[in-house]
Amino acid sequence: MIKTVLVDDEKHSVATLAWKLEKFCPDVEVVAQFTDSSEALEYLKKNQPDLLFLDIEMPRLNGFELLEELGGEQISFDVIFTTAYDEFGIRAVKANALDYLLKPVQNLELKQALEKFKRKAGKANPAQMEVLFSNLQEEQRPRHGKIALATKESIEFVDPEEIILCSSDSNYTMIYLTEGRKKLISRTLKDVEEWLSPYQFFRAHHSHLVNLHHIKEYVRADGGYLLLSNKMTLPVSRNRKDDLMKMIN
Repeated sequence: MIKTVLVDDEKHSVATLAWKLEKFCPDVEVVAQFTDSSEALEYLKKNQPDLLFLDIEMPRLNGFELLEELGGEQISFDVIFTTAYDEFGIRAVKANALDYLLKPVQNLELKQALEKFKRKAGKANPAQMEVLFSNLQEEQRPRHGKIALATKESIEFVDPEEIILCSSDSNYTMIYLTEGRKKLISRTLKDVEEWLSPYQFFRAHHSHLVNLHHIKEYVRADGGYLLLSNKMTLPVSRNRKDDLMKMIN
């Protein structure tokens, strides 16, 4: 039996995949299922399955980050990635012998992925993971100064100047763009701040990252707040006011 672990932050996706494996793949045994990537990480540190079905885009840790936390050289299982859209991460995955499935997972494609796994005799190649991580880093580099904003519907490449404000929403971040547009992405504000570090963005508040070019006015009343180009107002943390003034000046 092929001992298999399923990791996907969407409960219905995990349940559907488990059902399909049981119905169409009798030589597969699902030994664990997770909708929390952090819990999956702890399990995989102590247990080595034969095969891991891993969602790419998840809060807390996405699929690639989970593997990086485990360490490429310590991974002895093989991986089949799953994704709800066919652009994010696909070039990074296809550059390796690793496989991926587009959600909702089709029965034929599931069977083909498992046949590919069997032909490899279930032996993961540690160097394969290193190549994956290298390719992923290349994918995430800004393209001609643009930032990739990935949602389940699409990937939009935007100029940092189009980003007005980034606001934390638990493990997600709401990106406010020019022309009244906004996108909710499955990344923490800390991740977004790292992406935008080469540009002129400022953490005015623990929940908000603002583009300095879109600040129209600093209002001293009510403890101090910013008026932005899209007419939104933004509070400024007391301990960040001096730094903000230095950057603006």
